[in-house]
Amino acid sequence: MKKIALCALLAFAMTLSAAAAPAAKPASAKAAPAKVKTTVKPAAKPAAKVAADKKNAPAADAAADAPKSYPLQSIAFPGGVTMTQMVYSAPPGFRPLTLDLYQTSEKSFPRPALMFVHGGNWVSGDPRHNGTYGDWPGQLAALAARGYVVASVDYRLSGEAHFPAALQDVKSAIRWLRGHAGDFNLDQTRVAIWGASAGGQLASLAGVSCGVTALEPPSDPKDKPPSDCVQAVIDWYGIIDFETMWADLGKPAPDKSIEGDYLGCEPALCPTTVARNASPLTYVEAMNPPFLIQHGADDVTVSPKQSRALYDALRAKGVPAELQMYPGVMHGFARSNAPPGTADPATNKAAMDRLESFLAATFPKKPATSPPDPPKRQGLPY
Repeated sequence: MKKIALCALLAFAMTLSAAAAPAAKPASAKAAPAKVKTTVKPAAKPAAKVAADKKNAPAADAAADAPKSYPLQSIAFPGGVTMTQMVYSAPPGFRPLTLDLYQTSEKSFPRPALMFVHGGNWVSGDPRHNGTYGDWPGQLAALAARGYVVASVDYRLSGEAHFPAALQDVKSAIRWLRGHAGDFNLDQTRVAIWGASAGGQLASLAGVSCGVTALEPPSDPKDKPPSDCVQAVIDWYGIIDFETMWADLGKPAPDKSIEGDYLGCEPALCPTTVARNASPLTYVEAMNPPFLIQHGADDVTVSPKQSRALYDALRAKGVPAELQMYPGVMHGFARSNAPPGTADPATNKAAMDRLESFLAATFPKKPATSPPDPPKRQGLPY
């Protein structure tokens, strides 16, 4: 009896289990595949097979392996201005050199070009900082909004190459801008160069050395590059005469100086030709473009006598020139009666206003037919 009862209990349990199970699907129904994440590592191919595959690979695969170029990134400023960093030169053996280009989308007429050269003792600095101005890109963008194509350029520093490398870079940037005039709606006949401190020396030198072949960027004799001559120059407190700069400050020449690093030898110990060939004063002639020279009257880094000497030399040759001295400010237009580097907002504004007035008075209202052919001089004067 116990065995019969046990068998009956087991049969009853099996019946309940079968009733609880889902009904079986017909054989023709397909079950959904399980989603299982797997990683398959292909077997390594023999070297010969890899080479054969590359040789026979379709063009699409080759294109996928090629270096990719990405679109340029721009920064927007008020007034519809964009700033874009671009490479303008790649000297062999050196880093690529860039400039920041500020322009508007307005293309109704070609605009004058204004190129800024930064300071920093030829050993440092960059295109986005200048003196005691807190927002230098904002200042340049504001100029672009008022009708200019503005470029702020980088160049090789003295730790990378000695004179005349930096000057040749500046001239290369001028040529590059002219060569892309159509791309940037730039008027080739109205180009101004502007620099501060070390950049003031470079801007002044570029402005007066038009046609001096020994200072031009290297190029293929078969090529005819655009002109690196300019139609206006703005110099902010730049060195003008390397031979007299220390005497003008009433100081003895040091054993080692930043000017020596720039030239490749100390000005007092260099062969005479080196210091003179790097001095803008050397190249002053009647053919030079108009100059605006601005300097702090209390400057003890670069003597105001340097700017006065340039002004006097230009006027003696009949070149239109203006000299604006700002009392109570030092190098970089910093206040002289305050902690070092303190900005003087009134001077900063006055200097920018004078710059705009100078350009408006110097440049004709409409583009000329074509840029003038650069004169050619007989090498260096010394």
